[in-house]
Amino acid sequence: MPRFAIPDEDALAPLVIGLDVGSGGARAGVYDATGREVGKRTHKQPHGFTVGDDGTSTIDADVIVEGLRTALGKVLSDPLPGPVMAIGFDAFASSLVVVDEAGEPLTPCITYADTRCRTQVAALRESLDPVALHERTGARLHSSYTAPRLAWLREEHPDLFSRAHRFMALGEYVALKLLGTPALGTASAAWSGMIDRRTGRYVPELLEAVGVDAAMMGTPLDPSDALPLAGTPLAKEFPQLKEAVWVPVIGDGLAANIGIGALGPTTWGISTATSGAIRQLITGETPTLPTGLWAYRVDADRTLVGSAMSDCGRVLDWARNQFSLADDISTWDTDELFAAAPESSTPLVVPFFSGERGTQWRDGARALYANVSASTTAEDLLRGSMEGVALSYLRIADQLTEMGGTPERIVLSGGMTEAIPAWLHLLSDALGAPIDHVAISRSTMRGSAVLALEQAAPGVEVAEAPVRNRIEPRPEHADYYRERLDRFEKLADLA
Repeated sequence: MPRFAIPDEDALAPLVIGLDVGSGGARAGVYDATGREVGKRTHKQPHGFTVGDDGTSTIDADVIVEGLRTALGKVLSDPLPGPVMAIGFDAFASSLVVVDEAGEPLTPCITYADTRCRTQVAALRESLDPVALHERTGARLHSSYTAPRLAWLREEHPDLFSRAHRFMALGEYVALKLLGTPALGTASAAWSGMIDRRTGRYVPELLEAVGVDAAMMGTPLDPSDALPLAGTPLAKEFPQLKEAVWVPVIGDGLAANIGIGALGPTTWGISTATSGAIRQLITGETPTLPTGLWAYRVDADRTLVGSAMSDCGRVLDWARNQFSLADDISTWDTDELFAAAPESSTPLVVPFFSGERGTQWRDGARALYANVSASTTAEDLLRGSMEGVALSYLRIADQLTEMGGTPERIVLSGGMTEAIPAWLHLLSDALGAPIDHVAISRSTMRGSAVLALEQAAPGVEVAEAPVRNRIEPRPEHADYYRERLDRFEKLADLA
């Protein structure tokens, strides 16, 4: 796939930097005023989560900080064709780092996939009104959000909880270490599930329920509340940044939509990375939410609506490792496997390896394989696994359609689809809609850069993301996926 890049000599001022922290690594890249990468100034520092059978999913927050510092050093090592005026920053959402009075971490970063607080989720659902909270915060009571995690820490680790000075999102902690000042973006704070989506303030009932004062939580900052870097430790380390501003961290979901051009209420943005999601960026008042969706405040005017699953690319990785398929994905005959007409003998798969988020939000759910016989092959299991991912998207799409109608356009990107683009035949057939596969492999990092451009050069027009190819649905397969979805939901009730 061609890089969405521009040579140094053609780069247009102002320049901005995009920082991105995903499940698999920390990245930095330099972009010009058109939203294109400048030359090949991108760098990734790989990392991984620590996971356990008890639901643990964590990562050392200082590893993230050093990864970003290293990535910045790499992209700034050669002279730039202009000054850097802003840094945009996104990180995986729903994270928590407990910090002491000296600003040192008492815990690793607890990630969105950590489900150890399942018991506390159930207790909060009993003591609070889940329906009213969902409408107010735009988030469900679920293990991927902050309130149950705080309750878990208080109950399971009281000594640690008593030493806590601040409860930070990962991006807020990164700002503390790089800038000397914590900076929590509204769009990141919203992913905690603890702020009112209409006012941007923490919900008192949730704070009281988990025994935390609002002063221990970060103050949400809109993208326009950018912090000057002059005089910060980061600017002293990298003088090229002394004229720039730091845009408070946003969630990677918002960054992904911005990066692929899913910017209006008529467009859905689909991400297919380790986790997956469908999102819609809307302006103005949001309607009443269907139960399976979330709505995250971006700023006073914008809200990101949608839903997600924890297991998308993770399903592909698991299938590759467990079904003795070749490690080199390029050697697989996926075109034939995924373009073929569906068969009733294909295994029916509920791919909840990390629990269920959208649409039922059952933390303890796990993956199930059904309709498996002695004649089932590894390829059949792979096809069924990826059909299961497509059905996970379909159940989200049904609720988005219920809320806002059929979209005029669907755009998609993500590392999993880059690895096996042919699986889009399954997704397009399941959704019954054409899908534009956008040719940008680092969409979240580009999205953070484009948001930075909003602050550095208001009104600038960025280049439209190129479309790699359009996948058209095959109407004759629609009934198959509808029947499968009905069985999927019944099986999911057992998961």
